[in-house]
Amino acid sequence: MLAAITATAWAQNDQGSQNAIAIYQKDGQVTKFAFTENPVVTYSGNDVVLTTTKTTVQYPIYMLQKIAFDVEIPATDVKELEQDAKPAMQFRFEGGMLVITGGEAGSTVSLYSLSGVMEGQYRLDSNGRATIPLQQLGKSLYIVKTNRVTFKFRKS
Repeated sequence: MLAAITATAWAQNDQGSQNAIAIYQKDGQVTKFAFTENPVVTYSGNDVVLTTTKTTVQYPIYMLQKIAFDVEIPATDVKELEQDAKPAMQFRFEGGMLVITGGEAGSTVSLYSLSGVMEGQYRLDSNGRATIPLQQLGKSLYIVKTNRVTFKFRKS
């Protein structure tokens, strides 16, 4: 159930440090919430609720285009990244599933409990996409690890 998932994250990938959660609205507005403010994304009815140490913001789901991690790329790495650009991996929670897009086709995605027990291992399809069911997981923190990104989320 979508309303039962909350997400917090930390991540470091080969394209730079992820330092915020970005909310993209259909009208073109983008709002970013720094990880230093401990953002937590939850769902309440038909709304996405983002709570930080400084504020709480509520968005009707129909107004949102996407929620993504904002990546800060060190200036010294920009030239190298332009030559070696990889599509950005994106993660979203949809219908009780974790949906991953933009990954390397055939690469592995592992799901671990906070205690380190592997809860599942999945492979990205030829389009770099995977859909991971979360319904069978209990309320806890989980870690998702790919070849490019590692992050954690809370199912409550």
